[in-house]
Amino acid sequence: MLQSALLGLLVALLPMYGLFPASVAGYLPATDPAVASPKVLLLGVFGGLLELLGATLLVGTALYRVRREPLTESQAHTVLDVEDFARYVGLGTGGLAILLTVCVFAVGLGGGTAVGAYVGTAGANPFVASGMGLPVVAVSLVAFVASVVLFYAGGYLSVRLAQARRRGE
Repeated sequence: MLQSALLGLLVALLPMYGLFPASVAGYLPATDPAVASPKVLLLGVFGGLLELLGATLLVGTALYRVRREPLTESQAHTVLDVEDFARYVGLGTGGLAILLTVCVFAVGLGGGTAVGAYVGTAGANPFVASGMGLPVVAVSLVAFVASVVLFYAGGYLSVRLAQARRRGE
């Protein structure tokens, strides 16, 4: 469920971009989020892909547990190892990338002065065009759909795992 929330943070990039003050326009590739593809967005895409990878592994292990109950000790250790890996990749690396992306977008909400100070400190403009043609709207839309799907998949699998535990008792 936490993966769903982190993907939901990527959805917030669209309204954040739309709320950038006019003084930030000089730092942006375009003011329209339907065509703007800032470089910092690629960090969020990377984080989102890692979240999806981690979530896919967690869903797979949950389905494996439900279908293969009861597990042997060897199977249980393997499932736990895959779950640990999925959490580290998804929540650790992917979550950090998403949080950093949201923080950089939040700097844009501070106006041209804040972005200028960031550019002066970091030495590069994070909002320069990425050249990938991946707009903020597309990333937010895909993140929204993925977030909703993961939320319902997590709920479904929680119920299935609880039912499997009751049957095993």
